[in-house]
Amino acid sequence: MRIAQLNHNQKEHQDKSITVAGAVRATYAKPFPYFLIEDESGTLICRPKGPLPSVKDHLKITGDFVLATPEHCTVELAMLNEKEREHILHPTDNCHLAGCGFATQVAA
Repeated sequence: MRIAQLNHNQKEHQDKSITVAGAVRATYAKPFPYFLIEDESGTLICRPKGPLPSVKDHLKITGDFVLATPEHCTVELAMLNEKEREHILHPTDNCHLAGCGFATQVAA
């Protein structure tokens, strides 16, 4: 599913299992452990099941989409609670997502 679809109608997807694919843009340990995953349509907060992934990893994440206020926060956030993580392998250095470690590099 494209992230923009989730962000457009969040309540429709509440508590449903969703799969998104994209590049990890950033990771954070505080105020709670999470990472941002981005596809060509938007960005989504993901709460990891295990360790945080590396920035620029290209992943397919399956999890429960929730609207919740995490611990140590005062604002409700749209998040994907990770259940499964799969690395997307690239046979060549060719990816359409700029944030991916396998993004096509423009020659200088």
